[in-house]
Amino acid sequence: MRDIRILFLTHPYPNYVPDLLLHGLRKLLGPQVIDYPKKDCVYKGVLGLGVCPDDQLCPNWFPPDNNQIDREDIPLKVSKGYFSYIICDIRASSMLQDIFNQWPRGIVLIDGEDHPVKIPAGPYVICRRETDGTDFSIPLPMALPEEIYHWILSLDNLEKIYTIGFLGSIGEFNESRKIIVETLSAYYPHSLLHTSLIPSEGNQQPIGRFGRNDYYTNLQRCKMVLSLPGAGYDTFRFWENAACNAVHISQKMRLFVPHDFENGQHVLRFCHVEELRRQIDNVLEEKIDVNRIINESRNQLIGFHLTTKRAEYLLDRLISLF
Repeated sequence: MRDIRILFLTHPYPNYVPDLLLHGLRKLLGPQVIDYPKKDCVYKGVLGLGVCPDDQLCPNWFPPDNNQIDREDIPLKVSKGYFSYIICDIRASSMLQDIFNQWPRGIVLIDGEDHPVKIPAGPYVICRRETDGTDFSIPLPMALPEEIYHWILSLDNLEKIYTIGFLGSIGEFNESRKIIVETLSAYYPHSLLHTSLIPSEGNQQPIGRFGRNDYYTNLQRCKMVLSLPGAGYDTFRFWENAACNAVHISQKMRLFVPHDFENGQHVLRFCHVEELRRQIDNVLEEKIDVNRIINESRNQLIGFHLTTKRAEYLLDRLISLF
């Protein structure tokens, strides 16, 4: 992979899937991956959040620029075939027409949106976050930066004082979250189940919303952590939960994830709230080997789902396709 050079066309607004992919590629290939225009928010510590107050920042999560990234003469470099691949956040796709007279070889469109974007057939490869694997795209879910993994691990020794934890937003798209959380609160009173409004420019820190370090600290005080769908099925919470020193329980979702977490081995899955309660009770009644499933979850995460692993997976697919 030493000879691979990538132009990564960016949109200024934070976007989990392309930003996490850019992180993995930069860690693998260093300055051979050029984000253009420079995506300032990731260098400032923003990870995915459009509204990101200071207590939500991830300091030093993204590899620094250090004036090593050559963003000069991009159209000329492309015309001479300098780049192996041109990866483009679908939100920045208008740049392809603005910069290039004709689309060059090796274009990869990244659809990281909550719902699949309708993309006409063309001379490019499509990678998609929300796919069941049947739409001829390359499945590209989120992943976890190793910096966040180590942040969560640093809190492993905290005392477990809660049964199960879920700290998330509620809105029109995830009313089911509220129903599940309220049901669990009635049956498991010693749990940490909080929902808050979605942050906005007018209300950046809604009541009940934790800063990032407090969020990870509280999750690590839970015996179990819960993943529920958000606006899309693939949520960053899922990957954070997989890193916790806790049993990860997740609602079943219509997603194709390469090297997915297997039910009963890496994660406990459920379809409805009654099945969720059975899974929780199995843990509490010690019918589940807690240490085994936590260790297996982390091994699967490290082996296949850090951002560097996601970048390696995509590069392998692109090499075979092109």
